[in-house]
Amino acid sequence: MKKAVFFTIDSLLASGIVIIAIFLVANFYSAEQQKVNVNYASQDLVRVFSTMSVGGVSNSYTQSLIASGDITDMNNTILEQIGDFWANDKIDLARNFTKNLTEDIFPSQYGFSVLVNGEEIYSRNLPLKKALVSSRKIISGIAKAKPTEGFTARVLLNGIKSKKTNAYAYFGGYEGDGNLTKKLVLPIDVISFNSSYLEVDAGGNFNLYINNVFSGSYAKGSGGGGSMLADKWNLSNAYLVNFRAGENIINVNFTSGTPYIAGGFLRVAYVTSSYNDTQKQGYEKYLFPGIDGIINLYSSVYSPGALNNMLVFLNYSSNYTTYLRLGNITIYEENPNGAVKSVTIANSTLKTLLDYNSFNQKTVPLRLGITNATTLGGNADAMLVSDVSGSMTDCSTTTSWSWNGWQFSNTKGCVYWFGWWLWESYNGNPIGYSESSRNTWNDGSQNLCGCRWSSQCGIDVPKLSKYKDSAKQFVDILLNRTGNRIGLVDFTSSNTDTVYVNTCSSSSSTTTVFPDSIARTNNLINDKSLMTNKIDTTEGWWATCTCCGINKAIEMINSQSNPQRKKYVVLMSDGAANVQCSQQPNGTAIADAVQSSWDACNQGISVYAISFGADADTSTMQRMNCSGGKYYNAVDTSQLQQAYNQIAGEINKLSFSGQIVNVSGALARSVVFPNSYIEFNYTAPEAQFNKLPLGFETDRFGNNISSGTLTVYANTSVLDAKVTSYSGSKWTDNLVVNGNTLYRLSDYGNDYQILGDPFAVNIPIGNINQGANSITISTGTNSSASTGGSNDNRVIYTLLLNGFADYSSVVAKADGCSWAVSFEDGTSSTIKVPSSYNGADTCSYSSKTYDANDALDNVAYSLFSNLDIDKDGKLDVNIDENSLNVNTLTISKIPSLWGPAIIEIRVWE
Repeated sequence: MKKAVFFTIDSLLASGIVIIAIFLVANFYSAEQQKVNVNYASQDLVRVFSTMSVGGVSNSYTQSLIASGDITDMNNTILEQIGDFWANDKIDLARNFTKNLTEDIFPSQYGFSVLVNGEEIYSRNLPLKKALVSSRKIISGIAKAKPTEGFTARVLLNGIKSKKTNAYAYFGGYEGDGNLTKKLVLPIDVISFNSSYLEVDAGGNFNLYINNVFSGSYAKGSGGGGSMLADKWNLSNAYLVNFRAGENIINVNFTSGTPYIAGGFLRVAYVTSSYNDTQKQGYEKYLFPGIDGIINLYSSVYSPGALNNMLVFLNYSSNYTTYLRLGNITIYEENPNGAVKSVTIANSTLKTLLDYNSFNQKTVPLRLGITNATTLGGNADAMLVSDVSGSMTDCSTTTSWSWNGWQFSNTKGCVYWFGWWLWESYNGNPIGYSESSRNTWNDGSQNLCGCRWSSQCGIDVPKLSKYKDSAKQFVDILLNRTGNRIGLVDFTSSNTDTVYVNTCSSSSSTTTVFPDSIARTNNLINDKSLMTNKIDTTEGWWATCTCCGINKAIEMINSQSNPQRKKYVVLMSDGAANVQCSQQPNGTAIADAVQSSWDACNQGISVYAISFGADADTSTMQRMNCSGGKYYNAVDTSQLQQAYNQIAGEINKLSFSGQIVNVSGALARSVVFPNSYIEFNYTAPEAQFNKLPLGFETDRFGNNISSGTLTVYANTSVLDAKVTSYSGSKWTDNLVVNGNTLYRLSDYGNDYQILGDPFAVNIPIGNINQGANSITISTGTNSSASTGGSNDNRVIYTLLLNGFADYSSVVAKADGCSWAVSFEDGTSSTIKVPSSYNGADTCSYSSKTYDANDALDNVAYSLFSNLDIDKDGKLDVNIDENSLNVNTLTISKIPSLWGPAIIEIRVWE
């Protein structure tokens, strides 16, 4: 019984649970099925309205809207059309359009509403009982109160009316030694020549010929030139007619001085209608200068990209072994024995000699020369102008001695000749003696004798002896460099003072010994032994005519030197000037002395001044150094020696002329013909779209560090850039751009004498930034001796202007305008954009007057701005409407137009 009862109860409980579960499941299924149906309704409505175009709707109301022009785009989807009505604030049309399409097709038991960006367009206002489902769709390109379609435009330059730019013929770091021929290549469609300019560091005066027509005479130094400085001349406009389109032949024929040019360029400013000028990407050609004299060329080559092929053609004549060196590799060497030689070095040969990778965007030094030439290391003419007054025979240090019970200290007296015995006295007291005979005091034309100052120095030596030692060291240092010369002027006075009694015979002589107060001279020579012996025989005499010594030195330098050489006076005196000069009639000997030194400096002679000893007139001497010379106060003999050594070293440094050569003999003449060249084929960087090249120059750096700045304007890129470097007789050896060393001559060796010398060092364009770029370029005589740079250095570069303005932002219209535009050449024009524009709107580029809601106005202004480098309101390129290719696009419902807007459909039951 108990078991039966329990079984019955369990069965009843199980049956109850099953019934409850079935009831719950049935109710859940019913509720879920309702929700699913509502969701389907919402999604289906969004899907249909977003895919069906209004042109495919046969609804009569829709057709009436099309007929009335309220619907203009048949390709709009239904949702897009609702959005259009909303964006254009046609809410009633949007409501009626939505109602008409939905009321007949949407089940009546459902409520629904359509919203755009939360704003209700239409609603079937049934009460919400069970479920509400929302489906959304994004429509791009529409926004409230914004047009649903717009316009964008772009404009391209398909040509130009004209532009002003420059062409250059560059001289290498040193081109000589002889008359020179250069080639200048201009576009074939040159419209006119505006100006021409010549800037060179030449070794002498020359005549210029352009295409064999005389084009002026130019004197070295007349255009502001100097040491590592160029003469600068604006050529007369009368010579512009001598230029022509295409190839121009430029001849520099020297009339005096040393025939070379140590860097520089000829620049021609011209107007052309050519878009790209003469540039040919992937190809570069170096043109050797024509040289008629002695082949002596220091220059460089540059490949803007990875070098693929190279060919050398050399046409020359020489009686000496002639060589061509690229970098530190000699690629050709031969003696043609006076014959005209035409040599072609093929790419196959060059590849075995050279590392082509080392040419990739590298300035590579080039050297063409002859092996029999002597390179001159120095270019100085120095005149030793020395005080040989009686005080120079004084003791060089304080010394005392005794004689016959008398004590003396650096005592000087008058020397009298009495037969064979010479007695010295000071205030009538004897101090010593020596034996003497009849002497020759001047140049040998007369035998004269008399009283002159002398000293008894005991164990010491006279100052004159210390001067001799120091002067001989000066000679040794200066003449150790080939090319330097030294002359000599010893000055005293004319011996007109009655103290100097002539007692050589029974009858006294009254002859003036040194009429011009110059004891002796020696012409400028480079013979070290002869000059040393001359100094060894120096003697002391009478008073001190300092101005006489300097005037004589000026006379000798001017007659024996030339404008190409560096000229120096090294003045030494142990006392004060006490004789005047008629050439400097200032009333006092001191004033005349100072003026004479400045007269020398005004004639291009640098004056160094040394005061020697405790009695020297230091205040006067330190006023006499000028034109780069220095003052030295040598109180004792060691300081005197140091002064002469330092001056010799400085003169060697300042006058170094390592690139001038000396060849003597009837067979010295050698020739390079100007049809010689080196051509390169290289992998060019990827061409940039529709770029317009224009040439520019920075200002001169104006310092001898030498450093400057290259500023690259916005919306431009650099095609090429080169830094000029006037190295004089040194070598350009270092270029640093933005802290990066891009050229270092020592990479090719420490001995610069065998290497080329670039005047223009190229900057790889990848190292140039937008905005300001710092530039430093310097020179040296070897890898460890830097010699600064030139004030005249600068950057010459080509900018690429954007010759297009890409598609503008989308705006409401694209009507166009008549533009007032001004140009850098001083002209102005009215340009219609597009060329077919016939409306009344006027725009101005310079005043930025245009309709920013017009796509054509926006793109025209953008292009004009691209062509205005410095943003001064004037275009650097002259164009008209025929130069422009204008494209306009109509844009609708894209994300870049407006919006996006969100259309929401809510469905409920």
